[in-house]
Amino acid sequence: MRTRALAFLLACSLPAAAEDGLRYRFQVWMRGSAAPLETRFDLRPAPGTTSHNRVKRPRMAAWRLEAQRNQGTPYAQAVLLARAERLLYLSGPAPQTRREPILLRFGAQSLPVWSLQLPKGLDASGVMVEVAPGLLALCDLSARFEQGDVARMELHLEGLEGTRALAPAEDGTALLSTLGLWARNPKGEATEAVESVR
Repeated sequence: MRTRALAFLLACSLPAAAEDGLRYRFQVWMRGSAAPLETRFDLRPAPGTTSHNRVKRPRMAAWRLEAQRNQGTPYAQAVLLARAERLLYLSGPAPQTRREPILLRFGAQSLPVWSLQLPKGLDASGVMVEVAPGLLALCDLSARFEQGDVARMELHLEGLEGTRALAPAEDGTALLSTLGLWARNPKGEATEAVESVR
């Protein structure tokens, strides 16, 4: 009995295992504002969909975003996270991505870098990193807008908390759709994202 109680106390005293995920910083500059709206968040893998035979299907995996700390009102944070979710990429290579002959270091890990070809007419740049074999994640995205309430957006990968549980997400190529919308209507798409935060 004492042995079991001691084992329980020891287990409770150990630090909880960190969840796998990616740490991001998202900033949005409204036109005429010197300081950006900002949030830091973790992208966490959600469990994959289970079929009737209880086999996990990685392609049907999902993600969830968790704000690391509150900045501004909860409503503003929710709007920024919703915006950020439409700018993320967690999937295999796409025709718009190309492997580059360089590595980028995150802590003890050196990750292969992939460039992102953006639609013509956008004042933007994007870089991916290969966080697991055949699995790319957005590393850096920067975009500027000549019209509308939003002047600039930046999304940066700040760290890795573990990648073993990461898998291609069901909406893993959301960024590509958003870039297409920006190319067709950059003013409307950018403004819609944050107009109600101010």
